[in-house]
Amino acid sequence: MPGLLLGFALLAAACTSVPGDERLQATRAVLPAASPGVLADGRARFRELFCTLAQEQGVPPARRGSNCEHLLWHLEDEPGQAGGDAPLAEIDPRLQFFVVGGAFSDCFGPASVAYRGAIEQLAGQGYQVGTVAISSRSSAGHNARMIADTLAAAGQAPTVLLGYSKGLIDILYFLRDYPQLAANVVAVVSIAGPIQGSEVAQRGAWAYDTFLAGVFAGRCDPGDGGVVDSLMPGVRQDWLARNPLPDSVRFYTLLAFASREHIARVLLPSWQILAPLDPRNDGQLTLGEGTVPGSTLLGYANADHWGIAIDIENELSFLAGRPDDTPFPRSLLFEAALRYVSEDLRGALDTAPAAGDAL
Repeated sequence: MPGLLLGFALLAAACTSVPGDERLQATRAVLPAASPGVLADGRARFRELFCTLAQEQGVPPARRGSNCEHLLWHLEDEPGQAGGDAPLAEIDPRLQFFVVGGAFSDCFGPASVAYRGAIEQLAGQGYQVGTVAISSRSSAGHNARMIADTLAAAGQAPTVLLGYSKGLIDILYFLRDYPQLAANVVAVVSIAGPIQGSEVAQRGAWAYDTFLAGVFAGRCDPGDGGVVDSLMPGVRQDWLARNPLPDSVRFYTLLAFASREHIARVLLPSWQILAPLDPRNDGQLTLGEGTVPGSTLLGYANADHWGIAIDIENELSFLAGRPDDTPFPRSLLFEAALRYVSEDLRGALDTAPAAGDAL
């Protein structure tokens, strides 16, 4: 949860003008050239799944003056629906799903566990959905070992890993360092993951090392202390250049950005600082920092970096307070992601000769 870095360290951030919803809406997605191939656009189908779930489960009413279409940003270049009434995709029971949480995710109690409510609900319905316990103040290499330990005990079912924030970086190290276990991984979903590093982490590193490391003493295990170093843009970009993403794994990108009314109080300074780089940021990441090369773009949640995945406002009510305090329906977002990936992988799973074979 690196948002605390600038939230505490840059309290006197200069006020930056950030466009409102209409100007943000009239932008185009970040679809960089990817290796191999070009990033695919799954926004229309993901929106269909998300909004169908919202309608079935009575969401909205959600935010003031909002509806389902506005919970996901509909940018001007989003493709239209293919037509017809496609059935709601089912979560494939052959798949096992594991969520890897972000920085400081064990420092603030249960509310900082990504998609906690959705995981409990879906696991209660019999789906193979769980979390990976990580050391949230440790380096990616350290947490890669913890992911390996979890998957070694999980069996040979085809596996989908969902990495929230720094959890994505931990997953990438796991894929590289534990190829035998990684052979069972068929997909990775990046949720606000800093694939290119984080400008916020770079600016807040000194403050964390100098002032904030002690704040967490007694709240959570310090681990190896490498959490912020793992998020540095130079480190991340150099690592990507030396470690191409594996072709055997399908990657998906789910990001967020928001206007002022949906930005948590403590994320406001970093949201303003990132605005000159890209006003489409979630208070921690710009779209460019979080777009995974070679992935399928699922969509952009109208939420901040916390709102997309964790209900931290339940524990940090002042710091996580927002002008519009209606929570984003993150459980629906999580379930829609599982349904989209299940549908997208179905053909490959149907033709796979055996569980655990690369797709």
